[in-house]
Amino acid sequence: FFGMTDRISDISVKSFTKYLIIRMRGVPSLDSTGMNALENLYGLPRERRQLIFSHANEQPMKTMRRAGFVDMVGEDHFRSNIDDAIAYARKLLDEEGENGSA
Repeated sequence: FFGMTDRISDISVKSFTKYLIIRMRGVPSLDSTGMNALENLYGLPRERRQLIFSHANEQPMKTMRRAGFVDMVGEDHFRSNIDDAIAYARKLLDEEGENGSA
């Protein structure tokens, strides 16, 4: 989780970024420092940007649920694997295009 915290704080998001996929397969645990880093990332000026999480392991999910983070981000934004996360982001982009807001 220390490496994850450093990586999260190094993320720079472009103004045109709509969906940011965080792949958590290699994160076995999440502490308060890591949780704080995720909350800070979520709290960046978002301009319609949404986070999507891929393969969050059991302990990190428990920590994120306990912190209320899963409810903030949305349960459907937590996907079982990277392929599902990418497909979900594409689906959301397609829906935006259909609604004329892309």
